[in-house]
Amino acid sequence: MLLARIGRLNFGRCYAAGAEFLKDVPLTKRDGETVKIDDLKNKAIILYFSSGWCGHCRLFTPKLKKWYDEAGKDEDIEIVWVSRDREAKHQLDYYNKALPNVPYIPFGDKHIPEFLKKYDVKTIPAARLVNSSGEVIDQEVRNKVQDEGQVDARRLAKEFRNSV
Repeated sequence: MLLARIGRLNFGRCYAAGAEFLKDVPLTKRDGETVKIDDLKNKAIILYFSSGWCGHCRLFTPKLKKWYDEAGKDEDIEIVWVSRDREAKHQLDYYNKALPNVPYIPFGDKHIPEFLKKYDVKTIPAARLVNSSGEVIDQEVRNKVQDEGQVDARRLAKEFRNSV
């Protein structure tokens, strides 16, 4: 009886994720559609910082996209892309060419430098798994996706999902 109760509590905690910290951040998807905060309800959020001019980003992004397409989106994980591109055109070109159809913060938005500071992003690519308050749960997302995620994508997605 006690184990059943604990299991239910953990299950409920698992799906208490969301993105309240993004409620004032404009988010867009490939089709130009504005993403509503309710669209991110019950999802684990990975903030992904990268750009098209960054060689390491161009090497890592295909691995992230493969992992997301294979397992991440099926496990209710959403990537929110924070671009470090220097022009809006470059941001859109890289997004359309390399990233999955995930929400992104538009070029020049005031939240980009705030996020860089808050999430202590000194180099790119960087990825952070965050909870619904925007607190970092896992800073090693990039390394895990690059290594474990290429071997067992589904297991890693479940690990991330169960962490929030």
